Amino acid sequence: MKLLREGGRSVERATEGRVKFKFYPGGVKGDDQTVLKLMRVGQLHGGIVTTGVFNQIYPDVQVYNLPMHFRTPQEIDQVRTMLDPELMRGLENAGFVCFGIAEVGMAYAMGKKRATSIAGARRLKVWTPQGDEAAMRTLVAFGITPIPSSIVNVLPGLQTGLFDTITTPPVAAVALQWHTQIRYVLDLPLMYVYGLFVVSATQFERLSDADQTTLRSIMADVVRQADRKNRADDIATFDVLLAQGIELLTPSDDERREWRRVGEEAAEEWIDRGIVSRGLYQRFQSALEAQR
Repeated sequence: MKLLREGGRSVERATEGRVKFKFYPGGVKGDDQTVLKLMRVGQLHGGIVTTGVFNQIYPDVQVYNLPMHFRTPQEIDQVRTMLDPELMRGLENAGFVCFGIAEVGMAYAMGKKRATSIAGARRLKVWTPQGDEAAMRTLVAFGITPIPSSIVNVLPGLQTGLFDTITTPPVAAVALQWHTQIRYVLDLPLMYVYGLFVVSATQFERLSDADQTTLRSIMADVVRQADRKNRADDIATFDVLLAQGIELLTPSDDERREWRRVGEEAAEEWIDRGIVSRGLYQRFQSALEAQR
């Protein structure tokens, strides 16, 4: 929030008070779906949301969520350099001005029980964020039956046994104290998680051309800073988990190949269902191969 508030103050100064931001942190306005609904009726002008809310509006923006596709930060950077501008244009065509894409981190399976294979994971009670279509699809692709629930239910759910496993970036697990209930983390990045800073195009177009340019420039820089900071925080937090005694589980080579094989099959299913267009997926794969 510090970067956002600083950016908001910079915008207000640069536009001589014509453009002001009011931020609502900590989910006080509801989950991502609620935020989108409030934007549609004009009660909110923008929000920082995950990709699942655009499932029916601009599904291609979920392409980075494809399971088991990214293996290294360098691959993420290569693909995003090529495709971020395309995804942001797509959002704008759908009615949302996007100031940028901010990394949250790679989601890992973490839990109370030891499991390294897909077969073992299918026996777990796995939480998924309520309303997060990408996370739900990822787990279902591996034959896992997820238990959707609100974020506020995760810690008590782990404590009572309602869930025994979560899939989340390390930074979220530590920030929300979920790591206090975790014994194991699977050394396998399952899905890339990222946020989108969007505002309603209708509201944005009410600004003068000069103020639009100022707003884009300042907030795009804010998102770039957040993106870099989140990457560093996520890497550091993974080390924190291990330093606190959480055991790193390493899949065998055969298990790793099986996870990746199912991830590739999931990509074809996403294409067949219209979640990601084939042309975009081909460009995504080309960017990946250029890095490998």
